[in-house]
Amino acid sequence: MYGPGYTEWVALALLSRTAVSSTRECELLTKALERRARGCKGSYESREKVQMDASIRDFALRSRDFDPGPEDSPRRASPLSQLYDVIATLKREWRFPVIGTLVGATLGLTYVALAPTLYKSSSRIIIDTAMGRYLQSSKIVDEPGLDDAQIGSQIYVISSESNILPVVKSLDLTHDPEFVGSPNEKHEGLTGILNRIYRFLGWDEIPLPTGEDNDRLEQRAADAVFQNLTVYREDVPNVINITFSSRDPNRAAQIANALADQYISSALQSKLNSTRVVSQWLQDRMAELKSQTAEAEIAVQNYKTANNIVSTGKGILNSEQLSDLNAQLANARIAVAEAKARLDGASKIAGEKRNEGSAARNPSGISLNNADILKLRSEYRDVSSRAAELESSLGAGHAAVIRLKKKLDELRAAIRDQEQLIADSYANEYQRAKARESELSSAVAQLMEIEGSNSKARIKLRDLESSAETSRALYNTFLQKYREINTLQEQGLPIENARIMTKAVPSPTKSYKKSIAVLGGSVLLGLALGIGGALGKEWSADVFRNPRSIEDATDIHCSMLPLVTRVKNIKGSSQFSLEEYVLDAPFSRFSENLRTVKTAIFASKSVNGGRVVGIISSLPKEGKTTVAANLGALMVASSGARTLLIDTDMHLRQLSARLAPQAQYGLIEALVDPSRLDKLVHRKNRSGLDVLPCVLPSRVPNAADLLGSPKMERLLTAARGTYDCIILEVAPIMSVADVKLIEKFVDVFVFVIEWGQTKRTVVSEALNEAGVIRNRIVDVVLNKADPVALKSIEAYKGNRFQHYYQE
Repeated sequence: MYGPGYTEWVALALLSRTAVSSTRECELLTKALERRARGCKGSYESREKVQMDASIRDFALRSRDFDPGPEDSPRRASPLSQLYDVIATLKREWRFPVIGTLVGATLGLTYVALAPTLYKSSSRIIIDTAMGRYLQSSKIVDEPGLDDAQIGSQIYVISSESNILPVVKSLDLTHDPEFVGSPNEKHEGLTGILNRIYRFLGWDEIPLPTGEDNDRLEQRAADAVFQNLTVYREDVPNVINITFSSRDPNRAAQIANALADQYISSALQSKLNSTRVVSQWLQDRMAELKSQTAEAEIAVQNYKTANNIVSTGKGILNSEQLSDLNAQLANARIAVAEAKARLDGASKIAGEKRNEGSAARNPSGISLNNADILKLRSEYRDVSSRAAELESSLGAGHAAVIRLKKKLDELRAAIRDQEQLIADSYANEYQRAKARESELSSAVAQLMEIEGSNSKARIKLRDLESSAETSRALYNTFLQKYREINTLQEQGLPIENARIMTKAVPSPTKSYKKSIAVLGGSVLLGLALGIGGALGKEWSADVFRNPRSIEDATDIHCSMLPLVTRVKNIKGSSQFSLEEYVLDAPFSRFSENLRTVKTAIFASKSVNGGRVVGIISSLPKEGKTTVAANLGALMVASSGARTLLIDTDMHLRQLSARLAPQAQYGLIEALVDPSRLDKLVHRKNRSGLDVLPCVLPSRVPNAADLLGSPKMERLLTAARGTYDCIILEVAPIMSVADVKLIEKFVDVFVFVIEWGQTKRTVVSEALNEAGVIRNRIVDVVLNKADPVALKSIEAYKGNRFQHYYQE
């Protein structure tokens, strides 16, 4: 129901599950099977294709259910794998770190041996800002305090040339050989070498200088002091440590103390000099300001006299009068407005026609503030109330009701008369307020006219008075500062921001810290350079050294074969056979890893009979001949599969020379007559492998055309009917074009890469060059791996898995 060969294909696929060593290999094998299934030739029914795809997917899922082997852990942990790669590289290139460390240690020891031993002495200075704060708070002197940044800047002051040169002069360091060297020491060294060369050439010698001037010696001594001086801040911010190194312990302490004393004395002297300069400057400035102030005041008085300006304690007379009149005018206008409002209200009430009871019910604003009107309205409300009660009970014509109504009329007339009197008084008040306003307005207008004529004079006067006041204020400020500074100078108060906290003493022991640091640093530097050289060499090599790197680059499963040497066969004969190594060491790592390749090949079952396997490589001499021969021997020995090994490399024919050196006929004759295949092959007695050699007197120019011709197709068709597996050793991809023409007859390919030799770029270029075969590569063989390097590469696996190998 599944089509020809499908049952066998599934069986081999399931069998391959148990042969691969890790989940990663299962995934890669599954991808290869899927690629192979897409490339299979022949016709299947749709239902059979669906079932085949389902089987492939089921195989992939079940293969992922396997417990991951120890090899998978580092592959999932990429950083750890990279670390193993670095360690493996360093183990392989151990000479670089060792040589770098030895060179660094040698240089460090040379420096320690030649460098003079020094003694260190330290003096501590404390920057005390409490005195400055006290002087400021007590108003003795306005001196700015030092903040943290300014205290840090004192380190550069202490180590500056202005602080070092006085110490050089005071201690006479220009005659100390430690600081200026022996006379003509430098010139003798350089000039002496040149003189020897000149004498050899017969030229005139260079005369040695007789000496140096004093300024140059002082500069050399100052430079030497600076090189051996260390100034730094302690853990307390305002404490500065002055450390000096010298060959003489007494000299070290002497210079450290001298530098501290010089810093303090120079700072104090600088302040005293600054005070004297400031005092003299203030004195000159005060005399100038005093003269300017007097001239400004005289100018003010002269201007007032010339412009008839009279000023009081509050200002100019006219201005004061105008200000008072403006205030009175404003009050008068307010009084006119109030009187006008009262008069208007009274006039409105007088003109209204009051109906009966309206005076009681709607009292006006006038009546609210008049006691008489209020009394009359209260009486009016009482009479009106009684009249209403009697009218309701006795009737409107009753005599009592009539009397009460007549009384109401009298009260209304009295209220109107009273309101009229009040309205008349409001009118009189309004007239008086209006007359007052007119009088004040006239006075203000007259003063404004006078003020306008003198406005320019007053503006000029204000400018003169402002200049005089400014000059007087500046003069008073400078006078106060001058008196403070003179007081300090008379009292002789020293204002010191720094003082020595600890004096330097001669050190009884030598200082070895620098030597130890130099030695350790040189060793570490040499080691780092050695490691860098090893990693740089590995990076520049650009080769493959572990299967993971190939799988990441190609996405194809990789098997690594160790480098093997010729061994005696199991019978102990004197013959050596590298091509049948799998028979001599069937339990070796080489044989076991080659079985993985065989499993991948059998998992890709061909639908046209026997499988055709192409063994390819990028370049010559990568070991594909050895791989092809041992793979064929392994297929015959392990499963009894009938296997034919064909040498299709018509250029070098190395496989024929190694497996059938005595052959006189082979591939060329089989191409002519495929029916003679069984007579042209050479069987290896020990392994049972059939070999079809290529026997040619010389290279043929049309080798690629022969391999891609219909003759080759007929030959392989005949071989498929006789053999279970046909292995073709194909010429290198990068050398000739054979693989591009023969690939159409090949079912799967095995790609051989030489460990540590074949460049990554070459492999990538080869796969791109023959891109049509990429999906048919079932396994990549990393060949000729260094057995010693394998221990480093597979260190993460431990040693247990190696117990299964017998080399």
